[in-house]
Amino acid sequence: MALQTFSVRRAQDPALAAAVVSEIVPKNWHKFPPVGVPAGGFPPAYVRTNTWNGGVYGDDIVLAKSNVLVDDQGRGDYAPRNQDDKRIAYAAAGYLGATFAIDISRPRGAIDPAEPYPTAASPAEPLPVITSLSPNTAVAGVTTPLVVVVTGTGFTPWTKLIVGGAEALSARYVSATKMTVQLTPAISVPGVITFIAWDHNVGSAPVNFTYT
Repeated sequence: MALQTFSVRRAQDPALAAAVVSEIVPKNWHKFPPVGVPAGGFPPAYVRTNTWNGGVYGDDIVLAKSNVLVDDQGRGDYAPRNQDDKRIAYAAAGYLGATFAIDISRPRGAIDPAEPYPTAASPAEPLPVITSLSPNTAVAGVTTPLVVVVTGTGFTPWTKLIVGGAEALSARYVSATKMTVQLTPAISVPGVITFIAWDHNVGSAPVNFTYT
């Protein structure tokens, strides 16, 4: 059956041969079958999960690495991330004659980035010692925070107080012989905890604090 054509010209309009509308050619839908589920199903959608890679502390030549965000397929990582990685990359590129020289005369931080660098002539740092706690006892469950004065020797601005096995973030350096720390008896139970002064990777002898 032939497609039909219909005029859209009104009686008062001038004669225009093009003023017609024709039927649309039917689409042969057999040429476009619906897409079904492939054998084995569709592959699962990739949902990226991120993690942190690196952040290793130590000598900046061969140990320390920057901390970067990478996904579960390793995307986001980069290299080189320390001086030794750079040396290996140079060797792989054909610079086999390149040697890696470490400037041993350049002082490096031994405690904290803000601390003055020690030199060969610097005296050995004194070991931290706790001689007393004031007070050295408290009542467990009391809601009022308690400030403990730690007296001793060898304290520095980088000394940490390990209280009950965990670093006390409220610890404050006052002088080489005095520090303070705030405790929370409200979340404590009766028993004995220890105070340790930690500095230069060395801990003092533990001193007991008692909750009653």
